[in-house]
Amino acid sequence: MFHLRALMISALTAILLASCSGKFTPFTFVHCTDTQIGFADNSEGFVHSDSLLNAAVDAINSLKPELTVVTGDLVNDVADPLQNELFQKGMARLKVPYYLLPGNHDYSNKWTSEIRDEYVALRGYDRFSFTRKGCAFIGIDSNSVKANAKDAEAEQWAWLESELKKARKAKYTFVFLHCPIFKKDIEEPEDYENFPMESRRKYIDLFKEYGVDAVLAGHTHKDYDTMFEGIRLVAANPVCNGIGHGRPGFNTVSVNKEGFEIEFHPTPGFDPAKCRL
Repeated sequence: MFHLRALMISALTAILLASCSGKFTPFTFVHCTDTQIGFADNSEGFVHSDSLLNAAVDAINSLKPELTVVTGDLVNDVADPLQNELFQKGMARLKVPYYLLPGNHDYSNKWTSEIRDEYVALRGYDRFSFTRKGCAFIGIDSNSVKANAKDAEAEQWAWLESELKKARKAKYTFVFLHCPIFKKDIEEPEDYENFPMESRRKYIDLFKEYGVDAVLAGHTHKDYDTMFEGIRLVAANPVCNGIGHGRPGFNTVSVNKEGFEIEFHPTPGFDPAKCRL
């Protein structure tokens, strides 16, 4: 089932890249992450998480971006029907196209092909590739990398390289994933919040080869922003509850012919007293 779906997705994205390349015109898109309904939320019915998600959706709608990308941890407990219901209802209120990627919580903090298939059955896909306004948008599943799921990662790698080749003529190429490749330094120690040491250089080299301009992630619940060998690597703050210096919010990415600018927008109505962190 998954392999058939993956082939259908690959075929569709190939069509999208071939047919929607278009002429570049300036635009703005939204990158948000870790909506994570239920995370650090003591409120009955997860009303706190729900209110933050809906406040962010209202704020995004008011900005009228071209599209929105959510880089994972959509809910805290994917087995909880209420969390999934609140997420779906909140996202349905967005007035622009949106694209989702899986985080570790969307896989119940473990990786198996069966869990991935369940995610795909629930959300429809686990990766994406399309162009808009002359720019390429490619999203991958970082769970297979973190879990050292070699077969799944190899299959995705082949797909990723193929999509990057198709995007060579894009004005800018943006890659999205949940877990950052690294936060501040490619040589930083491996931990819960970055890629395995042996994986970092090969992804950076691939992205350099095909002219990727930015890699946009989440997962950390606090923001990181660094330039490395010509690539901007950003881990965004969460939409809902943060950790440490993390502030709930989302980023807008304003794209023009000279480059792109990333601006943080706080989630309206966040109350730290309602968060147990």
